Amino acid sequence: MDTLLLLIFIGPLIGGLVLYWIISSLVRVPGRALATKFVSMSVLKGKTKEDIIKVVGPPNAVSATPDGGQLLQWMATGYHIALIFDVNGICQGVTHEVRV
Repeated sequence: MDTLLLLIFIGPLIGGLVLYWIISSLVRVPGRALATKFVSMSVLKGKTKEDIIKVVGPPNAVSATPDGGQLLQWMATGYHIALIFDVNGICQGVTHEVRV
């Protein structure tokens, strides 16, 4: 009887944790794919906006900077990267990058 009660309470708990882990992993697939594309480019600084977009796809957000450049951001579940570009469309570097 005690074993049955243990299985009734512990079984769903373990099953729920396993299901949570599987779903969490699957949800982050787009972010990992996007991060892999950026890693494949190696150094981003000095590359043109067009060259980066050819490899990783269009940004999710574009903002103007005070000096006439642009801040481009790519976001996918579990990954976010922001790159700053000068007025000529040359990447000046990564302003921030988050992987979850």
